[in-house]
Amino acid sequence: MKKILTLLVALLGPTVLSAATFEGTITMKMSGPKDAPPTMTFSVKEGYTRLDMSGAEGRNAGIIFNMAKQEMTILMLDQKMYMTQALTPAQVAAASGAESVAGVAVTTTREKILGYDCVKYVVQSKEGTSEIWATDQLGAFLGFGGSPTGGGRRGPGGRQAPQGWEEAITGKGVFPLRVVTTVSGKETFRLEATAVEKVTLPASLFTPPADFQDLSGMMRGMGMPSGIPGLPGGAKLPGRE
Repeated sequence: MKKILTLLVALLGPTVLSAATFEGTITMKMSGPKDAPPTMTFSVKEGYTRLDMSGAEGRNAGIIFNMAKQEMTILMLDQKMYMTQALTPAQVAAASGAESVAGVAVTTTREKILGYDCVKYVVQSKEGTSEIWATDQLGAFLGFGGSPTGGGRRGPGGRQAPQGWEEAITGKGVFPLRVVTTVSGKETFRLEATAVEKVTLPASLFTPPADFQDLSGMMRGMGMPSGIPGLPGGAKLPGRE
């Protein structure tokens, strides 16, 4: 009987895990940084994450994270262009569940946000003190693919370095539904989910449209940008102010 139960667990385990995988959209609002995107939408499907946002002067952009290929594709939606580059080691670690090296205090404080159980994390970084409420029911947060917040540190290769709170949850397999950063008691940054919707997403959402121009080869020759073209903290499009 014990052997039969062990076999059933082995057979059903992947099915249970698959059934628990979230598919749908997470809408978030950011405040604090200059020219912060008014809204951001994360679309999540097993093996993929897509981030859509509006930047300065109404410019629209998206990022597709493809975990099987360990690459991300930056979409310049208004210009119908895209470029593809490798994921950073931190993004790969976040998706694989590798342990984070950043120091973070995990508290016993729990809160339900938009119907999802969240655990509170607290981290001290150069940006200040961040309180992060994150859930393990929505997959892993892979970051912004080049900070949409503007400014900040630079990592290897000149890429925009993640904020301290992003580093703190890397590899923990959680998604933040609320982040509040304060300096000397004053709030300087807030990222908060406003809606979570379970919905079946088409596979086409996670590939560049056929009529978009691929700039990957040209941009690699020039040096890939450190952020999202035309958005706060991002490089400008070639030939544009």
